[in-house]
Parts: sequence; C-alpha cells; structure tokens
Amino acid sequence: MPVKKLIGIFILVLGLGLCYLLISKHSTFCHLQSKTIGLVPFGNISEAEVDSVKSSIKRMYKTDVVILNSEKMPAMAYTTIRYPRYRADSLLNWLTNYCPDTLRMVVGLTNKDISITKYNKGTKEIKEPKWKYKDFGIFGLGRIRGNACIVSSNRLHKNVSKNVFYERLNRIACHEVGHVHGLRHCPNKNCLMNDANESIKTIDQSTGDLCKTCWKELNLSSFYN
Repeated sequence: MPVKKLIGIFILVLGLGLCYLLISKHSTFCHLQSKTIGLVPFGNISEAEVDSVKSSIKRMYKTDVVILNSEKMPAMAYTTIRYPRYRADSLLNWLTNYCPDTLRMVVGLTNKDISITKYNKGTKEIKEPKWKYKDFGIFGLGRIRGNACIVSSNRLHKNVSKNVFYERLNRIACHEVGHVHGLRHCPNKNCLMNDANESIKTIDQSTGDLCKTCWKELNLSSFYN
C-alpha cells in the first residue's frame, strides 16, 4: 500500500479518535452542568403537593423540574429513638446515591415526619436537653453543594388553611434547594434562606424570596450557572 495512503488512513483514524474524546468530554461536562432538578415522591404523598413544589422551584430558580417515579420510604432511615419516623440524614444519603448523572439534584418529598440529631455548634456534643435533640423533628434538610435534599410536609398543616400549608411547603422546598445550590443560612429575617430556628413562624414571616445578597451569591455560584 502506498505510503501516502497509509498516512491518510492514520490521520483519519487519529481524527476520529480525537473527535470521540471531545464528544465524550463534552457529554460528561453537560451532565455536571445540568440545571434540571428531579422530584422524588416518597410513599403516598399527594400529587397536589408534588405539583405545587415542582411549580415553585421552577418559578424561583428558572430551571427545568421533572417528577421521577414514586419510591417507598427507605427502611434504613426508619427510627424509633423518640417516635416512629425517618432520619433525614439517612434519607439524604439514599437520595445522594439515587441521583442520576443527568440531573443537578434530586428533591425527596414525603408526608412522614423526619428528624436529625442537633449538636452544639462546632462540636460533636448533642445539644441540651439531649432527650430532645438526639432525635429532633425538622421541616427539611439539604446538603450544601451536594446533589440532594429532603422536604417533609408532616409538620406544616396544623391549624392552618390550605393556602398557608402550600405556601409553607413551597418555601421550605425552595429553601432546601438553595442549600444544595451552595447558599447557607442568611441573617436577613426577610430572606427565604433565614434559619427557621426551630419555629415555623420564621418561615411564615419570610417574604418567600431570596434577598439581594443571596441572589448575587447564587448567580455567581458555579453550581448554579
């Protein structure tokens, strides 16, 4: 075979190889930069609650939101330390492993009560009284710059109207998504990222939106753009 033809074939093969590498690298990059959020309904949570959260996240963060298949509550998260309920940190671990590469994050939605252990700031010592904080009920939990958060509607509807219930649910969901995008708690009492401080009143008093500082931080985050 002529030398020129061999050289031509070699260049063609090399070119195809480089093209494959570039496409593969680009595909991986797209997965890492995905803005799409997946909702994971657990158990018998209502479609109305799931749809409401989907709309609120989509509206606030201007991103695509998809509803994934309903899943059973993971048995590994079940606890009876104080009451029969589910550990939020265990649910986060489950969701972290569940999240596909094509999604930015997954948001677990449940109507079951969820809990965590609360520690003194910067230590591994459980807050006092320990009987209360070793298994403390919460509204939601998000892993900062992770790929998952969990939201519970269990504690949101006591003695309130349906409108207030959905407002609370949507705000908590958007709050936890904010954490996954990299936002920490904000000192601004009107900001959606203000710490609930163990009271639903903090959620109710929020404007339901991020403050200018949090919006700026979010827009600068590589996890959002």
